[in-house]
Amino acid sequence: MEVHAEIEFLVPGSGRPFTYAHEAPPGGEPETVRFAGHAVGIRDVRGGEPLRLEEHGATLGRWPTRVRRFEDDAHVRGRYYPESAEIIGSALGADQVVVFDHNVRRGGATGRTDHGHAIGRPVRHAHTDYTPGSALQRLRHELGPHAEAGLKRFVQVNLWRAIRGPVRDAPLALCDGSSVAPQALRAVELRYPQRSGEICYLVHQPRQRWYFASDMAVDEAWLFKNFDSAPAGRASAAPHSSFTDPRHARVMPRESIEVRALAIFR
Repeated sequence: MEVHAEIEFLVPGSGRPFTYAHEAPPGGEPETVRFAGHAVGIRDVRGGEPLRLEEHGATLGRWPTRVRRFEDDAHVRGRYYPESAEIIGSALGADQVVVFDHNVRRGGATGRTDHGHAIGRPVRHAHTDYTPGSALQRLRHELGPHAEAGLKRFVQVNLWRAIRGPVRDAPLALCDGSSVAPQALRAVELRYPQRSGEICYLVHQPRQRWYFASDMAVDEAWLFKNFDSAPAGRASAAPHSSFTDPRHARVMPRESIEVRALAIFR
């Protein structure tokens, strides 16, 4: 089964584009990132051939969680991070997994929980969370200034899970990494109040193949790559975006959590 929905893609331009990670500061220069919506076919993986992490950059797994207090930042870090590291390490066969960040998102809502963690809306444009440069910077931030020395490989991955199912509001769509031409991923400067980072936005091309999993439940999750230092030939990233499923007119707001991690191979 396939649904047709609009996803926003980067409009290529001259020069290096930039965007603000949060709101633009007073008097800040205008963002230069521009998006255009394209209608794409998004195939449901239910009942079809599964996506594989090395071949496509993403995989859907049944990984139950014992955690329920996802609104509690300290609880997530203390309980869900180790649980996620175990899932990721087993799935990739990594020697070490470092979970370093997480996002809680709710459809139609922004703000902060009583426990202080930011809640954001689902993202509506196609992107990956890291570029090769920012992935290396994150590795060094977590493991030291020369952390890449002696490593066979490192992979930046996200584990994406519904907090409440079934997910029908703003489900996650993933682009098959093997269908993404290298030049379609463009590095964009991401400006924070005190620093700058990098992210990749995706330029639309007709050959790109998109997938989702209908009615995701809490006991399953997407595991997908944003960067892989392995030599060319593998799907190094699976660009992703939320979308509006046109089959469902009235839905409960999406609640989801994603953790970001580094999988280390020595």
